[in-house]
Amino acid sequence: MRELRRVQRICRARPSIRSAGRRAVRLSGSTDPYGREWLSARPSGEAGGWRTVDVRCVGCGEVEGLMTASADKSTSKKVGKEKSVTRRIRVRASDRPDPWIVGLTVLLVASGVLLVFDTTYFFSQTTFGDGYRMLTKHVISIALGSILLWLLAHTRSHQLEEWAKPAFITALVFLALPLIPGVGNCTKGACRWISFGPLNIQPAELVKVAFVVFMASLLTRKRAELTDIRHGLIPTLAVIGIVAVLLLAQPDLGTTALIGLVGVGVMFLAGVPFRHLALLGIPVALGGYYLVAEVPWRLKRILCFTDAWADPRGACYQLVQSYRTFGSGGVDGIGLGASLQKTGWLPEAHTDFVLAVIGEEGGLIGALLVVLCFSILSYRGFRVAHRHPELFGQLLAAGITLALTFQALVNMGVVLGLLPTKGLVLPFLSYGGSAMMASLAAMGILMSLSRELRGR
Repeated sequence: MRELRRVQRICRARPSIRSAGRRAVRLSGSTDPYGREWLSARPSGEAGGWRTVDVRCVGCGEVEGLMTASADKSTSKKVGKEKSVTRRIRVRASDRPDPWIVGLTVLLVASGVLLVFDTTYFFSQTTFGDGYRMLTKHVISIALGSILLWLLAHTRSHQLEEWAKPAFITALVFLALPLIPGVGNCTKGACRWISFGPLNIQPAELVKVAFVVFMASLLTRKRAELTDIRHGLIPTLAVIGIVAVLLLAQPDLGTTALIGLVGVGVMFLAGVPFRHLALLGIPVALGGYYLVAEVPWRLKRILCFTDAWADPRGACYQLVQSYRTFGSGGVDGIGLGASLQKTGWLPEAHTDFVLAVIGEEGGLIGALLVVLCFSILSYRGFRVAHRHPELFGQLLAAGITLALTFQALVNMGVVLGLLPTKGLVLPFLSYGGSAMMASLAAMGILMSLSRELRGR
């Protein structure tokens, strides 16, 4: 055993997600102030609470770094005129996931069960003759999602990186299935679901997780080419484009926008120059204008966003009812289960507009508590990204947190009339089996990454 004092940073990720100062190893491909070039730091195994990492350095005689580690192996060779040293070190990793992430996940899921029962009982009773049918399906989804969470929480980041490509290809296949006649289930002109027995699965929800994992893996592999448009920018944008085309064919504009935002956000954090990303502004704006202007009901949503009272009994009815639902709660609400708007007045009260029911029954205080929970969860997620020792883990944690944060913000903005209606549910709190399983899987990955931090 030996005490190593400093590992020089070796990646060019954005400062916002780099591990700071004396707290972590940095990854891949730059020269330190002493002229030593750090080429790689890859996990190669684990035992107990230790994680084995191979670190290669050009132009230095030994590996230095801040952490308690044991040098298991050391090899050296010439790289040009410089001496290359590869040292295998064992790093003490955290044994337990971030308690804040675990606690907030349990709290939000439990609150979601209460809200689903509250908002679906009337609809389920009048539609199916069984007030507990939708709640039962939701609980089954939580059970399946919990299994995914447990499995992913006990999976190391290097295993996730190895599985990224096959998982993404599988997700694309499932995403294409609803477009096949006789396989997909279509509702209100949208073919987004496939059936497995009593459960309807929405592949678009599950592809979000696979997309983030694959993007983190792709950007990690191409970290030395991110400033090159041909070899760095275009292949990454092609991945986003493939997913976007399949989503728009269903059609699902809300998830398409979310995938685009998360993808661009992860690219920016990975080190893609802002000027390259800014070039996307014009084609994205033209494409968005075409998608809205050519579809009448989408155009009506935009018009309702600008003036909801222009057609309060027609196209803008849902948004007007959301205003009335949220506003009737006042500061402290009318009480849990006492909402009248959920009994048929507010469309989609159990899915897209569940926050309005929270505002009615829990008042402004209840809504602010929801915002607080998501704010803390986002902070802890970005903290994991900031402190993770590997570039892949940094980008993966940041991507998952961005997806969760963007979806929650968009849902809240729609309910409050700050954004056009998008059809995105509120994570953990809305009814929806696929969304719940995807959210729990994402939290499992985040918990796994938090276990690899070298301290709190």
